[in-house]
Amino acid sequence: MKTTVIIPVYNRPQTLEMAVRSLIQHGETVDLDILIVDDGSTDETPHVITDLARRYANIRTVRRDNGGVTKARNTGLDHLLDSTEVVTFLDSDDVMLPHRFSADLPILVQQPDIDVTYGNMIATSELDPQTLAPTQEAVQKEITSIHLTCGLFRRSLIKRIGQFDESLRQAEDTDYLLRIFESGTQFVQTPTVTHYYLRHKGGVTQNTDEARQCFARALMKSLQRRKADPTLKIHKPNFDILLPRELM
Repeated sequence: MKTTVIIPVYNRPQTLEMAVRSLIQHGETVDLDILIVDDGSTDETPHVITDLARRYANIRTVRRDNGGVTKARNTGLDHLLDSTEVVTFLDSDDVMLPHRFSADLPILVQQPDIDVTYGNMIATSELDPQTLAPTQEAVQKEITSIHLTCGLFRRSLIKRIGQFDESLRQAEDTDYLLRIFESGTQFVQTPTVTHYYLRHKGGVTQNTDEARQCFARALMKSLQRRKADPTLKIHKPNFDILLPRELM
């Protein structure tokens, strides 16, 4: 199944290379399409993207004016291949784990009624650029939480749910996943550890005031949708809905 991984990036040349390498290591186990959306980077990130695209044939790139991660994700959705059957996301400072796709993609192949697989992640304070794993000194914790990279989403589901809410500069992923699991989506929750989620000072979610406000708005939007339509019920994987700063 052609699987597109959307990577939005802004001014993260070093971590972007790690993120891409973590996808390339999957080799022939998945028909992978890596779509890097450059959200108007002003440093050497565009040069890194050009070099990565030259080295790896399954990388595509789109550059847009800076507008934030939500708009960058939507740009990625606008540029899916006609052949894309499965969609997932990887932040430019995170790392996909080996066997992530080989563990969960067969569920979508074998069970056509399932729209989403959903696994766990490891939050960590530091990654080794050579091993693509947490350093010996890193704080790390495996958690079941709300994060786009935990999911593999059928293209048909993405078409049904639509785009990310561009009124949310953060917590757009919370809003998107709540919309998915309010809509009667069939899913399988798996024990697969999907990725390393890097917690660091340069992360977007370190703007805690904005993160808290957007998070509250995402939850309020879900409540308003369910109040307007009482038939909507949240049927979701067993994840905790936490602010990013609460993950560790």
